[in-house]
This record gives sequence, structure tokens and C-alpha cells, in this order.
Amino acid sequence: MICDFCHEREAVIFMEQMTGIGQRRKINICLECAVDRGISPDPKSIESSIGNLFKELSEVSKKITERENKICPVCGTKLGDIRKTGKTGCPECYAIFKNEIRQALENNGVKEVFKGSMPSRLSTIHSVLNDRVILQNKLNDALEREDYEKAAMYRDYLKALESQAVSDGSDCDREED
Repeated sequence: MICDFCHEREAVIFMEQMTGIGQRRKINICLECAVDRGISPDPKSIESSIGNLFKELSEVSKKITERENKICPVCGTKLGDIRKTGKTGCPECYAIFKNEIRQALENNGVKEVFKGSMPSRLSTIHSVLNDRVILQNKLNDALEREDYEKAAMYRDYLKALESQAVSDGSDCDREED
């Protein structure tokens, strides 16, 4: 069992608390965390700080619950669901839960940035989308300069790009400034 406080070391002290309504609460503590909280393995001195220990654990548990219930404002996915399934709800989840996702990956032994290849069916999506943005910016600039011939040309290129599927891999020839 892992320690309920540090979540790193193996627990050596195991306690169980019974409430008046029949509920049980278990605590697993490693020796270092027990000593930090004034608990020694000696049975005579262990009773003195057990009450404080359960209070502290409930505060830690409350913080963990709040963190796990953190929600992505875009798709409504909870951090706890991402931890359970390993799947995010939308691309914004990666930005919102960036630190938590990075920590989870490091805990699983993934410490480097992915440097693999992109699937061939997706390799042209990035360039086509970039072409659209670049052409739209050039169109806007031509309109600001009142260069209507260039603006019409960029408009036509944009229409040609928009008529193609994003992932079909065909690029449109275009004239550069």
C-alpha cells in the first residue's frame, strides 16, 4: 500500500477509524510521514496524535477531491475522468490540465516530448490549414491597400482551398507577393 500523505513511499502503519454511523476510514502511512506528524511506531504514544492525523487526512482528501473535480470549461470533462480513462474531452483540456497531465506522464515514465512522426493521412492537414490562414491574411492586407486585383486572386484561392477536403492531400498552386 502507498502512503496516503506523500503518495510516494510504502506504508508501514495502517489505521482504521469507525464513525458513529458505521462508516470506516482507513489510513496508510509511511514511517517518514508518521514521524513528521508526531506518530511513532510505539503503541503507547500512537493514540495521542491519531485525532489530528484524521483531521489532516480529511483536509488532504478534500483538496484531492477538489482537484479531481476541476472541470474543463470548454467540454466539461473532469480531471478525475481524464486520470481514469487517459483521454481528454477536447484540445483545450491539454492547456487547462497541462501540469496535471505532464505529472501523470512523468509518473508513468514519460519524460520527453513526443518526437515521432505524424500519420500520413494527417500530414497535409497542417499545411492546408496554414495556407488558409496565410491566404486570409494576404486577402485582408490587399483589401487594406485597396489592391483589388490581388484581393480577388486571394479570394479565388481561398474558395479553391475551401472546396477541397482538408485531408485529401492536394494543394492549390498560389502566387506569392
